[in-house]
Amino acid sequence: KKMPAETIKRVPEGHYLQWVNACIAGYGKGKTSSPFEYAGPFTESILMGNLAIRSWMLKNPNLKGWDDKYLGRKKLLWDAKNMKVTNFDEANQFVKRDYREGWKLSL
Repeated sequence: KKMPAETIKRVPEGHYLQWVNACIAGYGKGKTSSPFEYAGPFTESILMGNLAIRSWMLKNPNLKGWDDKYLGRKKLLWDAKNMKVTNFDEANQFVKRDYREGWKLSL
């Protein structure tokens, strides 16, 4: 069977090594086939979809009506600079996590 023509240039050393080399080169100096300038915002938009799905099922058990009970069923407004949802504070619990005692993420 004949293989289709190659449409995307292949990465001979692999994407992982390409990414590591770009990190070592420093900000703005390393080249990747999937640039961080594109991949970062793309990933953020995909994660926003996950945030919307998780928020969709948040409910207030004290409310009786079906529509009133599920508070997260709304369009979420995202503040990218501050990394938070601005119109539904309950959704922000899914943005960052609290680490167990003895564990922390250092940047």
